[in-house]
Amino acid sequence: MILFQIIAYGSSSVLIHLCEKNGVITFSSTAMNLILEVVKLSFSIIALTISSSTIGNIYLSKEQLISWVRQSLPYSIPGVLYFINNNLAVHMQLYMDPTSYQVLANFKILTTAILYRLIIKQNLKRKQWFALFLLFSGGVAYSLGTIRNSSSVSKQATTSSAVMNGMYVHPLGFFMIAIYCTISGFSGVYNEWILKKYYTESIHIQNIFLYTYGVIFNLISAITVATYLPGSSYSFNLLHGFTIYTWIIILTQALSGIFMSIVIKHSSNIIRLFVISFSLIVTAVLSVFIFNIHLNIYFFITFVTMMCALSIYYS
Repeated sequence: MILFQIIAYGSSSVLIHLCEKNGVITFSSTAMNLILEVVKLSFSIIALTISSSTIGNIYLSKEQLISWVRQSLPYSIPGVLYFINNNLAVHMQLYMDPTSYQVLANFKILTTAILYRLIIKQNLKRKQWFALFLLFSGGVAYSLGTIRNSSSVSKQATTSSAVMNGMYVHPLGFFMIAIYCTISGFSGVYNEWILKKYYTESIHIQNIFLYTYGVIFNLISAITVATYLPGSSYSFNLLHGFTIYTWIIILTQALSGIFMSIVIKHSSNIIRLFVISFSLIVTAVLSVFIFNIHLNIYFFITFVTMMCALSIYYS
């Protein structure tokens, strides 16, 4: 399960770049995430139906529906946060190569640890704070080194979905990744808090609540984009621009999301951070073979720094 999540997470940014054409992602991010949430919701309903012997005896009265809505309200917060982040994760691929994205996404470890301390009141040891400082320093060093090369690399890298001559990050990409990591840390910690606060609830019911909000938010966004965005070519064709790579993203991310919810409920976000960290290896390997990216010295320095930080943090 964990190995699959590492592969799924590590390959997602590569697959999005494979959907890129002339510097534009061919599909609507809201449409893709809408279908992704529908798939996860369907899987959860099927799982609940199989695991519950009383599902057929549920009487859908007005009172029962109101009770479910009230019960689901806490899940609206991670629902809207995941909605923002999942769409942001698609669009910011245009401002950096897949490997740079995975390197900088490791800042999730920093934001998650800090929010863990603030929300779940988990105390961190001095060595763990040092490890986080080491991780942060490695990310900053990588950012400063990579942005210097962006002006000469990015133009070549973004004009083709098949070849990238080097690692690059646009300045806007740093701003987007900072927002992404902050939201990711908060949504992950808050979601774990909810899952464990209502621990006796079925994980399938909890997922149904969460994914229902995901469907609602993405549906509203998809309709809004198709209706009001000037020059939008998507209209109401949700599958516009979809390729085989888009469907692979949907399937792998759907399964990964469901697996991760189970892990978070019965373990912690620490496992999620392991997945994020080791997925960098998957992304780097795929980027080299698919896009012919030449990994720079900053990548190797940061990679070693990250591994040291992880070793210290979890030792």
